[in-house]
Amino acid sequence: MKKWLIATVVILLAGGGLAFYFLQKPEVTNTATGAEVRSVFSDHTWKLNFTEKMRDDTVNEETVFIEDQNGNKTAVKVELIHDGHTLSIAPPESGYDDKARYTLHLSDEIRSSLGLKLKNEQAIEFKIVTELPRFTNEQELKDHFAALLENERAGRFEENMVAEEATSESADSAENSSDGGAGGDYSVTNNQVEGVEEADIVQTDGEYIYILHQNEQIKIEQILEDGSTETVQTMTLGQGNFYGSELYLNGDLLIVVGDYWHSEPGNELSTTTAKIYDITDPSAPELTREFSSEGYLASSRMVDDVLYLVTNHHPNYWIMQEETDAEVRLQPYIKDSAVSDEFFTQPVDQIQKLPESDSPEYATIAAIPVKEPETEASVHSYLGSSGQIYMSKENLYIASRQHFFPMMEIMPAGGGGEDETEIYKFSVDALNVQFAAQGEVPGRVLNQFSMDEHNGYFRVATTDGSMWSEDDLSTNNLYILNEQMDITGSVEDLAPGERIYSARFMGDKAYIVTFRETDPLFVIDTADPSAPEVLGELKIPGFSTYLHPLDENHLIGFGVETSLEETKPGEAPIVRQEGMKISLFDITDFSNPVEKDVEIIGGRGTYSTVQHDHKALFRHAERGLYGFPIMLYDGEGEMGMEFVGQGAMMYHITTDGIELAAEYMDEKDPNQLYEEYESMVQRMIYVDDYLYLVKFNGIDHYPLPE
Repeated sequence: MKKWLIATVVILLAGGGLAFYFLQKPEVTNTATGAEVRSVFSDHTWKLNFTEKMRDDTVNEETVFIEDQNGNKTAVKVELIHDGHTLSIAPPESGYDDKARYTLHLSDEIRSSLGLKLKNEQAIEFKIVTELPRFTNEQELKDHFAALLENERAGRFEENMVAEEATSESADSAENSSDGGAGGDYSVTNNQVEGVEEADIVQTDGEYIYILHQNEQIKIEQILEDGSTETVQTMTLGQGNFYGSELYLNGDLLIVVGDYWHSEPGNELSTTTAKIYDITDPSAPELTREFSSEGYLASSRMVDDVLYLVTNHHPNYWIMQEETDAEVRLQPYIKDSAVSDEFFTQPVDQIQKLPESDSPEYATIAAIPVKEPETEASVHSYLGSSGQIYMSKENLYIASRQHFFPMMEIMPAGGGGEDETEIYKFSVDALNVQFAAQGEVPGRVLNQFSMDEHNGYFRVATTDGSMWSEDDLSTNNLYILNEQMDITGSVEDLAPGERIYSARFMGDKAYIVTFRETDPLFVIDTADPSAPEVLGELKIPGFSTYLHPLDENHLIGFGVETSLEETKPGEAPIVRQEGMKISLFDITDFSNPVEKDVEIIGGRGTYSTVQHDHKALFRHAERGLYGFPIMLYDGEGEMGMEFVGQGAMMYHITTDGIELAAEYMDEKDPNQLYEEYESMVQRMIYVDDYLYLVKFNGIDHYPLPE
């Protein structure tokens, strides 16, 4: 079990001195001394964050040390990291004794580079726990949120913090889903991980097409012998209070996930709701189950016959600020038709406190057996997290950005705080979802493709710092964590001054695209989890926002072409985005990646939804076909871009190169200045030898290119 901390400590400069406060209420108070007692796991590393760089010569075993309850010093590793802005206290090699209590001592001789110091020596008492703590009753939960309010006030008002004037001594994949399954008789969703289904707005079973229409209706189209379609059902999802966002197809079941607004006197709820329909007769769908979890949808996945919903909920706890004794509901609401048709509050004993976070937000994970309408869903809420989601068949990960951002009034010039990402791992086995471990990496995660699980290890790519900061210039990194979520190896400081625009993991290799003026594609070998290394780098104009594996030796990049416009001598050039770009990368020689072929589509202003939504990519692996919706501009005209047309484009992409297979463009009205929303292609799918372009205003079908 990885470390857990109830109270994050932040040290700030205030009033010309140093001060600190705790971001969460301690779990236990020592009634004899009044000292605060915090709970941590045995391998916890304390990290105290400063707004100023600290003097290394004032941080040593005499000024920072840990004692057990008998007054014996414990061997820990003390060091300054993040360019002297963070004090790290690592645990003993064998971890802390889980039967002991400890005290972290901070001397007032610790100084900043400007000579600022703490007013008094500080002692932080903590105890060791062996599992993720749970709330035991509603009063304890209320006390926790009351403490959050108190700490927000402490962080907001400088006069609430203790400080003193200082004497100045001196003046920052699982194995990739291939196109297997996309080369059969009909399209399937472009999933990141094989065996882990992702939802989409269009689904087909080869006989019918199921379309989420403008979030409010499900249109079911039957495919006729001549390839045309006929509407057999138009199903309204609700009376203006349910808005669908995604669909799953599981045999004879259609699952619609969306936002449900429930309003009654004194009670308004926003929930994420899954409606499960039996479509044995597609012309007459039958609702068999409904499940709701309060909050907005973070993400969803389906493994076999279990739907996993991850929702985030922010309770209205600030009401307690105005009325201390106010009756406020702090637990999320749940509704499960297998139990009741009414909403009920999540039981307190199903709420746990996530590590290393002072967030008042819940992450609720629900596991719903879609084929068992009478079986209760498994639901657990975790207080303190929201973020990007990655899921393998065995584990679910939440990557939560933690930004240590000092108060603006006292922030040093150019300082922007520190980014770290807490990664929470949950083991998944059908309805059994359990917190497994927690890890931490510097920087922030771009999206789900920045994360991957492979051979028991978790790999994650992050960007740390800012592209535009002189004091905290961005760098890019790859970290590998073991099953306990401890970092085993890393590659750091890639492409200073740039940020990650896309990433993809294929077997033992990681591919990362960064960008500022040119597009470096990094090839990183992760076969040895303790010593990953950069094998090769390719610099080209433009950048890829989505990388898709063609085969084990080739990648397709979808993104943007760029050009550089020179400015004054000595100043950086201006980067101009031009047309859409498709790149074919040959990575056969890992040390020498090559852009084997490239296609530039349109001019400035041209874009496709595939550049930000991987599910918009059409694939037919057997025929080597790849397609996407397109909005074409030519980069000319008075505003630097002129609308040309909209529709879809299809390419043959093989290891030999990129070749246009077909264009499906709407006829443009001479007076049309921009794309028409109703006619935009939402998805491209195929069934047998027919291609279907799904739009809001209908379905167009064509023979599928050979």
